[in-house]
Amino acid sequence: MGQMGRWGRCVGALLGVVLAWGEARAEGLQVEYDLQTPLFLDRTYLFVSPNRIHRLGDPESPAPLLFEGQFAPNLFLPQLRLGDFKEDGRETLFSLVFTPLIRLRVLNTNSSPVIPPSYIPKLTLQAAHLRLLRGPDKDSQPRAVAVGLNAILGHYSNGAQGCFFADQTGTDPDCTPAEGSLPLNEVSGSFSTNFLRFELHGRLGFGVDPQRVSAWILGANGFYELNSSIGPGGMSHAQREVYGAGHWGLGLVGERALNGTRFRLEGTFSKPFGETPFQRPTFSLEAAVNPWWSAGFGLFARYIHGQDYYNILFLERISFWQFGLVFELNPGARLKTDSDQPPGFW
Repeated sequence: MGQMGRWGRCVGALLGVVLAWGEARAEGLQVEYDLQTPLFLDRTYLFVSPNRIHRLGDPESPAPLLFEGQFAPNLFLPQLRLGDFKEDGRETLFSLVFTPLIRLRVLNTNSSPVIPPSYIPKLTLQAAHLRLLRGPDKDSQPRAVAVGLNAILGHYSNGAQGCFFADQTGTDPDCTPAEGSLPLNEVSGSFSTNFLRFELHGRLGFGVDPQRVSAWILGANGFYELNSSIGPGGMSHAQREVYGAGHWGLGLVGERALNGTRFRLEGTFSKPFGETPFQRPTFSLEAAVNPWWSAGFGLFARYIHGQDYYNILFLERISFWQFGLVFELNPGARLKTDSDQPPGFW
């Protein structure tokens, strides 16, 4: 209960700040019901890979991949907004977003089986601030800044009921022997945890040209995630020993918006902590383009090296190339402005 109390105090303090700020600025508060501004949220991906999927205990392993998908619709509750970016060059947003994120892998074998999916429903409380920065020369191109803090409460599982370790028999949690040992049951083993995650995001836009709908954008982000055994679906002691107490990571992103088309290059680094045996860090590099006419979808290529990110396969070491479609199902943060006012981010 001590861990739960600390988490509750953190979330309660953040919510208290949001509510107190909203009350103090109530006269400038607006509620957005159908034009919410999405920032720093999950994307949807659908892709193929030339690399094979390895699973201990699968007689056809390593198996070719038919396709993989990450489906992440971001469902907004009414968004609170303080200020107006178009009018005074600054705006603060408070959002509560539910994301029923699911990952699927379909193997290209005789029956095209779906590996037990990753279910990652989560609730995100976000505070974000946007500001236009003008230099002393009013005719020069301005800069724009966006910062955001996400506090996320989520669940991560694969819906399987097999025992966690390959040397156990029965179904979870009634497994024999009670104390299993590596390797993992990577075909049907149960994987489940609840987690609390904090993310900090920042973006700087410069060279903003409202006539050409163009800008350069540089950004960074970091996260810290803790696993928990509290509540239904919480992490078991055996899984905590192997999977770890949590993860942390960093990311860098560069984006070029040119005549409404967006080009993005993004790199990420993540690492578990508190795990036995030691797991290597995971790196990824992704390049994407979202054409101006695409209404939110684009093409991407990504390379991932390190540990597998797909539920109970987390001990598998991977070097994957991935190619396919990326969707930003909610419109990007476009903040359209009048012709004499530079926009922020697209």
